[in-house]
Amino acid sequence: MGKASVEEIANRYLNKKEEKKEVVEIVDRCIQKGYDYEKMKDRVLNAIADAHKAHKIISAVCEEFPQLRKRTRFEESKEDKKDVKRERFSENTREKENGDRDNRDKDRGDRSRDSRRESRRDETDGKEREREARRKLTQKMHDRQKTEEVAQTQSHSTGTPVTEEHLRAKELMYKAQQEIEERKKALGLAAVSVAPGQMPATVNVKKIALQPKEAQMFMNFSMEKKSRVEELKAKLSKVPTSIQNLVNKQPVMTPLPAEVAKPLAKQVVKEEAKSEEMLVEFLDPRIDARSSERKKRAFNFHQPGQHIQEANKQRAQAKLNKLQQEVSAAAASTGISSAVKLAMVTPKSKKADEIPDIEWWDAVVLDRPNYDEIPDGKDEDRYAETVSDLGEHPISLPPPTEPLAPTFLKVYLTTKERKKIRRQNRKEMQKEQTEKIRLGLMKPPEPKVKISNLMRVLGSDAIQDPTKMEAHVKKQMAERVKKHEQANAERKLTTEQKAAKKTKKISEDTSIAVHVTVYRIKSLMNPAHKFKVEKNAKQLQMTGVIMLHRALNVVVVEGGPKQQKFYKNLLLNRIKWSDEIIGQKKAAKGDEPGERNSCQLIWEGMAKRRAFRDFQIVTATLDKQAREYFEKHAVAQYWDLSYSTTVLLEGQA
Repeated sequence: MGKASVEEIANRYLNKKEEKKEVVEIVDRCIQKGYDYEKMKDRVLNAIADAHKAHKIISAVCEEFPQLRKRTRFEESKEDKKDVKRERFSENTREKENGDRDNRDKDRGDRSRDSRRESRRDETDGKEREREARRKLTQKMHDRQKTEEVAQTQSHSTGTPVTEEHLRAKELMYKAQQEIEERKKALGLAAVSVAPGQMPATVNVKKIALQPKEAQMFMNFSMEKKSRVEELKAKLSKVPTSIQNLVNKQPVMTPLPAEVAKPLAKQVVKEEAKSEEMLVEFLDPRIDARSSERKKRAFNFHQPGQHIQEANKQRAQAKLNKLQQEVSAAAASTGISSAVKLAMVTPKSKKADEIPDIEWWDAVVLDRPNYDEIPDGKDEDRYAETVSDLGEHPISLPPPTEPLAPTFLKVYLTTKERKKIRRQNRKEMQKEQTEKIRLGLMKPPEPKVKISNLMRVLGSDAIQDPTKMEAHVKKQMAERVKKHEQANAERKLTTEQKAAKKTKKISEDTSIAVHVTVYRIKSLMNPAHKFKVEKNAKQLQMTGVIMLHRALNVVVVEGGPKQQKFYKNLLLNRIKWSDEIIGQKKAAKGDEPGERNSCQLIWEGMAKRRAFRDFQIVTATLDKQAREYFEKHAVAQYWDLSYSTTVLLEGQA
């Protein structure tokens, strides 16, 4: 109802819809939030441009809604009085609450003080009681001690024997006194104030000490205890065995007869021997069984002059090495060294003038170590067993390099023949396709439309909507290209297949025979040449070695015929060795003076199997080391051949 009346007032005085709406919202908000006249007036004046209309609306709203009317002075004073009364009432209530709190705090403080005083009184009373109890205890102890001393003196004087009960009582007394002393120490009361009529609380330990007779009695008593305990243990140990014998009465074992006992004894001995052998098998004789005790280390003094002797030996060795170097230099200058080297390389052969006792071909027939031992007699009788009228024809073996299965050359068709076969195949495929279309097994293919034959193929359709037809043709062309590329991608080899194809192309079958080539290179100081020699051999899947030596460099490669052909071309033709000066890592410029590098083919041939597992580079400082390496691989002849040629060439130079 309120909102409707406000709308009615707005319609009465205002014409604009926006102002009407805004006024209605303002008045409605003021009523809901309980604003007074002033706030409502300010908001309405701000909303309406015409002040006269705004005042009319304000007065109409105030008449309609009395809560928004302007208050008179009387009403304001009345409300102010009410506010003052409310404030006073609230102040009084606060004061009362504060007073109650203060009273409560005072009561609590008084109670806490009283409780503290009472606790202090209780503590003092407790301490006094403890002191009195201690005094009484000390008095009792003193009296008891006095009576005991009197009794002891009487017993000594009368000569009465000391009983066991008396000893026990004395022991208990001593323990009680010790406990009292410990208690005193714990409480911190070393000296207690004693009344003048009382005895001091401290106990003299010397007075409590045992007499000789008492000590002997005490020892006898303890020994008797021990003997009793041992007797009980012995009895208890006997009891279970007797019970077990009663429960399980086993029959007595009768001795076996001699016939049965002997083989059993042998079997037992054998088993023991076997067990010992098994133990010996698992023991390693190389391991010394060290004792757990640690041996004492003795001083190890050096003999006087020991280090001086070692130093003299080292000096002598250095002098000898120097002398050897001088001799070798002199021999190299005179040419003796080359002869010595050749002598080392050349194998020891028999003398040509030496005549054997019997020739090898006669030794088979005669079966004698020499000709002098031939017996006399007829030749027919003498060689009847070894010589006959038959001729020996040895079995002809196939050469080792010839393959077991026969190999045939591939026959390749000519260009005309290949074209003819392709044409026939295409014709067959087209014929098969047309048959399928005719039978309805396959849809007829769409016409192959291109931009060039667009008008000829489509005809009237192209004239009606040429843009659409052109897009259709381009789409077809794109599909054909995509299909073609997809087919190519499917046929394309993967990386693994490519690698396998490459290795298959390079690799050769060397199971029957291996082709070996030996090269001699003067210097491999140039890293580029060295890299080419090594890398190409590895890429061609060849095996071998590059032996680096100060005098020469030997390259041995093993592989198939194709591999050897490629590698031979590389070393002898492709790499320009003459452009390099020995000792330099770069190529020489023009006619630069110096010894030129070279590469020579020493030997090539065939071997039954490979001597090296892979291709590697080996450096040798001495001739002996290099030869030992080749000997290790059972191909020392490669080194001997290359080294001997080097020595001969040096001698000629």
